Amino acid sequence: MARLTYRQIEAFRAVMISGTTSGAAGILCVSQPAVSRLLSDFEEEVGVQMFERHKKRLIPTPEAHVFYAEVERSFVSIETLARAADDLRACHIGSLRVASMPAVSVEFIPKVTQLFSQAHPEVSFSLQVRSTQQVADLVASQQYDLGVVSAIPLADASIEMEPLAESRLVCILPPGHRLAAKSYISPADLEGEAFISLGTEQSIRHKIDSVFDSAGVSRQLLVDTQLAYSACALVLAGSGVSLVEPITALHYQKLGVVVKRFEPRIAYRYNLIFPAHKTKSAMTLSFVKLMRKELKQLQISSLGLFESMLE
Repeated sequence: MARLTYRQIEAFRAVMISGTTSGAAGILCVSQPAVSRLLSDFEEEVGVQMFERHKKRLIPTPEAHVFYAEVERSFVSIETLARAADDLRACHIGSLRVASMPAVSVEFIPKVTQLFSQAHPEVSFSLQVRSTQQVADLVASQQYDLGVVSAIPLADASIEMEPLAESRLVCILPPGHRLAAKSYISPADLEGEAFISLGTEQSIRHKIDSVFDSAGVSRQLLVDTQLAYSACALVLAGSGVSLVEPITALHYQKLGVVVKRFEPRIAYRYNLIFPAHKTKSAMTLSFVKLMRKELKQLQISSLGLFESMLE
């Protein structure tokens, strides 16, 4: 079997394209004698005459044309791989799989996804909306590249966690509510109000109840729901008032819900989670960068209702 080198094949291909050793030298950015030497070694290794010499031109033999067809197929494959490598480096091909808790999936994640897709149109994107614990399971099993969750304890060595943002719960009121003109809402303002509670198994529910209990304020606790956007929809329909995380509240503000600062501060944190034993791809990092950028914009546009960002 012939022991050809890649450089010899490059020289053969360049001569086939240009027809002269000087032309091939220009293509390969080497000297003409270097091309002549590579071509001579190539023909000796193959054991077949590839060119007939006519003055300064090299005329390919029929055998050269047969071999050149095989070379071109190989070079097309190499160039395809090189382009694929460039596209990977520029995040133009591949896939990104994101799992998210419902709270940020109503508007925020879709907006970030749109911006990401505009920047990386060839990347396929998958979004799975699940509870925080289910998102953690998907990320821990490496089925998903990135998860967006609330700050609940996740004692799993398969998950790497980092904070995305920290804000505070806000008070949401139906359109035209008697408290709509107040600059902020306190527990005493909500004495006797029909209150939409979050599910009893959620830790944030206990924090909210503790604040009202400490203030000695009684509410009408007739309705509860698991999801922040369900609470917002109930408030919009006039079923009561509630305290929810700000990203969902700000979406429903556009639909008519009144959003107010609530005192005392009840912190709410959004976290990112990643598979612990998997290197973050450039696409994942790009998506996270876009999320952080959009949260900064939200902080500005919300006039303080989305209170703070973690850097």
